[in-house]
Amino acid sequence: MRSPLYRIGAFKLGYAVAQLLPRPLARRLADGVAWWSLRRSPELRRMLHDNLAVATGRSGDPLDGLVRDNLRSFARMLADYFRFAGNRATEVRDIIDPEGWEHLEAARIRGKGTILVTGHLGHWELGGLILAMLGLPMTVVTLPEPSGELTRWRGVYRRRLGIGTIAVGPGNDFAFVEMLRVLRENGCLAMLVDRPYSDTGMPVKQFGRETHFSTAAAMLAHHTGAAVIPAFVLAQPGGRCRAIACPPVEMASGKLRDTLPINVQRIADIFETLIRRHPEQWFNYVPLFSAS
Repeated sequence: MRSPLYRIGAFKLGYAVAQLLPRPLARRLADGVAWWSLRRSPELRRMLHDNLAVATGRSGDPLDGLVRDNLRSFARMLADYFRFAGNRATEVRDIIDPEGWEHLEAARIRGKGTILVTGHLGHWELGGLILAMLGLPMTVVTLPEPSGELTRWRGVYRRRLGIGTIAVGPGNDFAFVEMLRVLRENGCLAMLVDRPYSDTGMPVKQFGRETHFSTAAAMLAHHTGAAVIPAFVLAQPGGRCRAIACPPVEMASGKLRDTLPINVQRIADIFETLIRRHPEQWFNYVPLFSAS
Protein backbone atom coordinates (compact mmCIF):
# COMPACT_ATOMS: atom_id res chain seq x y z
CA MET A 1 0.00 0.00 0.00
CA ARG A 2 0.98 3.62 -0.36
CA SER A 3 1.79 5.86 2.56
CA PRO A 4 -1.02 8.31 3.40
CA LEU A 5 1.57 10.98 2.56
CA TYR A 6 1.76 9.81 -1.05
CA ARG A 7 -1.28 11.61 -2.48
CA ILE A 8 -1.75 14.69 -4.63
CA GLY A 9 -3.43 16.66 -1.85
CA ALA A 10 -0.56 15.92 0.53
CA PHE A 11 1.98 16.81 -2.17
CA LYS A 12 0.37 20.17 -2.93
CA LEU A 13 0.06 21.07 0.73
CA GLY A 14 3.59 19.88 1.48
CA TYR A 15 4.98 21.90 -1.41
CA ALA A 16 3.27 25.09 -0.28
CA VAL A 17 4.38 24.70 3.33
CA ALA A 18 7.97 23.72 2.48
CA GLN A 19 8.39 26.80 0.30
CA LEU A 20 7.41 29.07 3.20
CA LEU A 21 9.04 27.52 6.26
CA PRO A 22 12.73 27.37 7.17
CA ARG A 23 14.08 23.88 6.45
CA PRO A 24 14.62 22.90 10.14
CA LEU A 25 11.04 23.85 10.99
CA ALA A 26 9.64 22.01 7.95
CA ARG A 27 11.50 18.87 9.00
CA ARG A 28 10.16 19.09 12.57
CA LEU A 29 6.67 19.46 11.15
CA ALA A 30 7.34 16.35 9.04
CA ASP A 31 8.06 14.40 12.24
CA GLY A 32 4.54 15.17 13.45
CA VAL A 33 3.03 14.16 10.12
CA ALA A 34 4.88 10.83 10.30
CA TRP A 35 3.48 10.15 13.78
CA TRP A 36 -0.03 10.92 12.50
CA SER A 37 0.41 8.64 9.46
CA LEU A 38 1.59 5.73 11.58
CA ARG A 39 -1.39 6.00 13.92
CA ARG A 40 -3.83 6.44 11.03
CA SER A 41 -2.73 3.38 9.04
CA PRO A 42 -2.32 0.07 10.93
CA GLU A 43 -1.87 -1.68 7.57
CA LEU A 44 1.14 0.49 6.75
CA ARG A 45 2.59 -0.24 10.18
CA ARG A 46 2.18 -4.02 9.70
CA MET A 47 3.80 -3.89 6.27
CA LEU A 48 6.76 -1.94 7.58
CA HIS A 49 7.11 -4.41 10.45
CA ASP A 50 7.11 -7.36 8.05
CA ASN A 51 9.70 -5.95 5.61
CA LEU A 52 12.03 -4.52 8.23
CA ALA A 53 11.89 -7.69 10.34
CA VAL A 54 13.17 -9.68 7.35
CA ALA A 55 15.87 -7.12 6.52
CA THR A 56 17.18 -6.66 10.07
CA GLY A 57 16.12 -9.66 12.14
CA ARG A 58 14.73 -7.28 14.77
CA SER A 59 11.56 -7.85 16.77
CA GLY A 60 9.70 -6.32 19.68
CA ASP A 61 10.59 -2.81 20.85
CA PRO A 62 13.71 -2.45 18.64
CA LEU A 63 11.59 -3.21 15.57
CA ASP A 64 8.83 -0.84 16.69
CA GLY A 65 11.42 1.91 17.11
CA LEU A 66 12.85 1.25 13.67
CA VAL A 67 9.39 1.48 12.11
CA ARG A 68 8.90 4.90 13.73
CA ASP A 69 12.35 6.06 12.61
CA ASN A 70 11.68 4.85 9.08
CA LEU A 71 8.43 6.74 8.60
CA ARG A 72 9.94 9.85 10.17
CA SER A 73 12.83 9.64 7.69
CA PHE A 74 10.34 9.27 4.83
CA ALA A 75 8.40 12.35 5.94
CA ARG A 76 11.60 14.37 6.20
CA MET A 77 12.64 13.16 2.75
CA LEU A 78 9.35 14.41 1.35
CA ALA A 79 9.78 17.75 3.13
CA ASP A 80 13.13 18.21 1.39
CA TYR A 81 11.68 17.07 -1.92
CA PHE A 82 8.97 19.73 -1.69
CA ARG A 83 11.49 22.39 -0.70
CA PHE A 84 13.90 21.75 -3.55
CA ALA A 85 11.19 21.15 -6.16
CA GLY A 86 10.48 24.87 -6.28
CA ASN A 87 12.56 28.03 -6.47
CA ARG A 88 14.98 26.74 -3.82
CA ALA A 89 16.49 24.04 -6.04
CA THR A 90 19.96 25.63 -6.03
CA GLU A 91 20.09 25.32 -2.23
CA VAL A 92 20.61 21.59 -2.60
CA ARG A 93 24.31 22.23 -3.25
CA ASP A 94 24.68 23.40 0.36
CA ILE A 95 23.65 20.07 1.91
CA ILE A 96 25.23 17.48 -0.42
CA ASP A 97 28.47 15.57 0.11
CA PRO A 98 29.33 13.72 -3.13
CA GLU A 99 31.04 10.34 -3.08
CA GLY A 100 32.24 8.21 -5.99
CA TRP A 101 31.28 10.63 -8.72
CA GLU A 102 34.42 9.72 -10.62
CA HIS A 103 32.52 6.60 -11.68
CA LEU A 104 29.95 8.76 -13.49
CA GLU A 105 32.67 10.70 -15.28
CA ALA A 106 34.42 7.50 -16.33
CA ALA A 107 31.17 6.13 -17.75
CA ARG A 108 30.56 9.35 -19.68
CA ILE A 109 34.07 9.25 -21.19
CA ARG A 110 33.57 5.59 -22.11
CA GLY A 111 30.75 6.77 -24.35
CA LYS A 112 28.26 3.90 -24.16
CA GLY A 113 25.76 5.51 -21.82
CA THR A 114 25.13 5.25 -18.11
CA ILE A 115 22.37 3.36 -16.32
CA LEU A 116 21.87 4.64 -12.79
CA VAL A 117 20.07 1.98 -10.78
CA THR A 118 18.49 3.03 -7.54
CA GLY A 119 15.63 1.96 -5.35
CA HIS A 120 13.31 3.03 -2.59
CA LEU A 121 16.27 3.80 -0.36
CA GLY A 122 17.09 7.37 0.61
CA HIS A 123 16.16 10.40 -1.48
CA TRP A 124 16.07 9.07 -5.06
CA GLU A 125 14.41 12.20 -6.49
CA LEU A 126 17.11 14.44 -5.05
CA GLY A 127 19.73 12.47 -6.96
CA GLY A 128 18.13 13.37 -10.29
CA LEU A 129 18.03 17.03 -9.29
CA ILE A 130 21.73 17.06 -8.34
CA LEU A 131 22.85 15.48 -11.61
CA ALA A 132 20.62 17.74 -13.70
CA MET A 133 22.05 20.81 -11.98
CA LEU A 134 25.57 19.61 -12.82
CA GLY A 135 24.62 19.47 -16.50
CA LEU A 136 24.48 15.68 -16.89
CA PRO A 137 21.80 14.74 -19.46
CA MET A 138 19.28 12.91 -17.30
CA THR A 139 16.26 10.82 -18.24
CA VAL A 140 14.17 9.13 -15.56
CA VAL A 141 12.25 5.90 -16.17
CA THR A 142 9.05 6.02 -14.17
CA LEU A 143 5.82 4.19 -13.55
CA PRO A 144 2.52 6.07 -13.49
CA GLU A 145 1.72 7.52 -10.07
CA PRO A 146 -1.40 6.44 -8.12
CA SER A 147 -3.39 9.19 -9.86
CA GLY A 148 -3.09 11.01 -13.18
CA GLU A 149 -2.97 14.35 -11.38
CA LEU A 150 0.03 13.26 -9.30
CA THR A 151 1.76 11.90 -12.42
CA ARG A 152 1.34 15.28 -14.13
CA TRP A 153 2.50 17.19 -11.01
CA ARG A 154 5.73 15.25 -10.78
CA GLY A 155 6.27 15.48 -14.55
CA VAL A 156 6.10 19.28 -14.39
CA TYR A 157 8.66 19.28 -11.56
CA ARG A 158 11.09 17.16 -13.56
CA ARG A 159 10.73 19.19 -16.76
CA ARG A 160 11.39 22.41 -14.85
CA LEU A 161 14.73 20.96 -13.77
CA GLY A 162 15.62 19.70 -17.23
CA ILE A 163 15.00 16.04 -16.43
CA GLY A 164 13.45 13.93 -19.19
CA THR A 165 10.92 11.18 -18.46
CA ILE A 166 10.15 7.84 -20.07
CA ALA A 167 6.91 6.37 -18.73
CA VAL A 168 6.67 2.58 -18.70
CA GLY A 169 3.59 0.46 -18.38
CA PRO A 170 0.37 0.19 -20.38
CA GLY A 171 0.12 2.70 -23.23
CA ASN A 172 3.83 3.00 -24.05
CA ASP A 173 4.91 0.00 -26.10
CA PHE A 174 8.05 1.79 -27.26
CA ALA A 175 9.52 2.61 -23.83
CA PHE A 176 12.39 0.13 -24.23
CA VAL A 177 13.26 1.61 -27.63
CA GLU A 178 13.33 5.09 -26.08
CA MET A 179 15.70 3.85 -23.37
CA LEU A 180 18.03 2.32 -25.97
CA ARG A 181 18.10 5.64 -27.84
CA VAL A 182 19.10 7.58 -24.72
CA LEU A 183 21.98 5.22 -23.99
CA ARG A 184 23.21 5.07 -27.59
CA GLU A 185 23.43 8.87 -27.48
CA ASN A 186 25.66 8.47 -24.37
CA GLY A 187 22.91 9.76 -22.12
CA CYS A 188 22.21 8.91 -18.50
CA LEU A 189 19.17 6.80 -17.71
CA ALA A 190 17.97 6.54 -14.10
CA MET A 191 15.57 3.84 -12.91
CA LEU A 192 14.15 2.29 -9.78
CA VAL A 193 14.72 -1.45 -10.07
CA ASP A 194 13.50 -2.82 -6.74
CA ARG A 195 9.78 -2.74 -7.52
CA PRO A 196 9.14 -4.08 -11.05
CA TYR A 197 5.77 -3.60 -12.66
CA SER A 198 3.60 -6.36 -14.10
CA ASP A 199 5.72 -9.25 -15.45
CA THR A 200 8.98 -7.32 -15.96
CA GLY A 201 10.67 -8.66 -12.84
CA MET A 202 12.77 -11.69 -12.00
CA PRO A 203 13.13 -13.61 -8.72
CA VAL A 204 16.20 -12.75 -6.65
CA LYS A 205 17.33 -13.54 -3.12
CA GLN A 206 17.49 -10.77 -0.54
CA PHE A 207 18.03 -11.34 3.17
CA GLY A 208 17.65 -15.06 2.48
CA ARG A 209 14.14 -14.64 1.05
CA GLU A 210 12.73 -14.41 -2.46
CA THR A 211 11.63 -11.10 -3.91
CA HIS A 212 11.62 -9.59 -7.43
CA PHE A 213 13.84 -7.04 -9.15
CA SER A 214 13.46 -5.41 -12.56
CA THR A 215 15.39 -6.97 -15.44
CA ALA A 216 15.48 -3.68 -17.41
CA ALA A 217 18.94 -2.46 -16.39
CA ALA A 218 20.65 -5.78 -17.08
CA MET A 219 18.87 -6.13 -20.43
CA LEU A 220 19.78 -2.60 -21.50
CA ALA A 221 23.40 -3.12 -20.51
CA HIS A 222 23.49 -6.35 -22.52
CA HIS A 223 22.27 -4.57 -25.66
CA THR A 224 24.31 -1.37 -25.34
CA GLY A 225 27.34 -2.03 -23.16
CA ALA A 226 26.28 0.85 -20.89
CA ALA A 227 27.78 1.08 -17.41
CA VAL A 228 25.38 0.05 -14.62
CA ILE A 229 26.07 2.27 -11.59
CA PRO A 230 24.09 1.94 -8.34
CA ALA A 231 23.43 5.44 -6.98
CA PHE A 232 21.77 6.66 -3.80
CA VAL A 233 21.27 9.87 -1.81
CA LEU A 234 21.33 9.01 1.90
CA ALA A 235 20.46 11.30 4.80
CA GLN A 236 23.19 12.04 7.33
CA PRO A 237 23.12 13.60 10.80
CA GLY A 238 22.66 17.36 10.88
CA GLY A 239 20.42 17.46 7.81
CA ARG A 240 23.15 16.76 5.25
CA CYS A 241 23.06 14.07 2.54
CA ARG A 242 25.64 11.78 0.92
CA ALA A 243 25.21 11.47 -2.85
CA ILE A 244 26.82 8.09 -3.54
CA ALA A 245 27.75 6.69 -6.95
CA CYS A 246 28.99 3.13 -6.47
CA PRO A 247 31.54 1.44 -8.74
CA PRO A 248 29.92 -0.04 -11.87
CA VAL A 249 28.38 -3.47 -11.41
CA GLU A 250 30.56 -6.14 -13.00
CA MET A 251 28.14 -7.59 -15.52
CA ALA A 252 28.55 -11.19 -16.67
CA SER A 253 28.91 -11.55 -20.43
CA GLY A 254 27.40 -14.18 -22.67
CA LYS A 255 23.95 -15.14 -23.89
CA LEU A 256 21.21 -13.02 -22.35
CA ARG A 257 19.20 -15.98 -21.06
CA ASP A 258 22.25 -17.21 -19.15
CA THR A 259 23.56 -13.90 -17.82
CA LEU A 260 20.31 -12.13 -16.96
CA PRO A 261 19.65 -13.96 -13.65
CA ILE A 262 23.30 -13.51 -12.61
CA ASN A 263 23.36 -9.78 -13.34
CA VAL A 264 20.00 -8.99 -11.76
CA GLN A 265 21.12 -10.83 -8.63
CA ARG A 266 24.38 -8.86 -8.54
CA ILE A 267 22.40 -5.62 -8.52
CA ALA A 268 20.14 -6.96 -5.77
CA ASP A 269 23.16 -7.92 -3.67
CA ILE A 270 24.48 -4.35 -3.70
CA PHE A 271 21.07 -3.08 -2.62
CA GLU A 272 20.95 -5.58 0.23
CA THR A 273 24.28 -4.35 1.58
CA LEU A 274 23.12 -0.72 1.67
CA ILE A 275 19.69 -1.55 3.11
CA ARG A 276 21.36 -3.42 5.98
CA ARG A 277 23.35 -0.25 6.74
CA HIS A 278 20.40 2.14 6.44
CA PRO A 279 17.11 0.31 7.19
CA GLU A 280 15.62 3.54 8.57
CA GLN A 281 15.80 4.93 5.01
CA TRP A 282 14.35 1.93 3.17
CA PHE A 283 10.97 3.20 1.99
CA ASN A 284 9.55 0.13 0.22
CA TYR A 285 5.96 0.21 1.48
CA VAL A 286 4.62 -2.86 -0.33
CA PRO A 287 4.74 -6.60 0.56
CA LEU A 288 8.09 -7.81 -0.77
CA PHE A 289 8.92 -11.31 0.37
CA SER A 290 7.52 -14.77 -0.15
CA ALA A 291 6.64 -16.75 2.95
CA SER A 292 9.36 -19.36 2.35
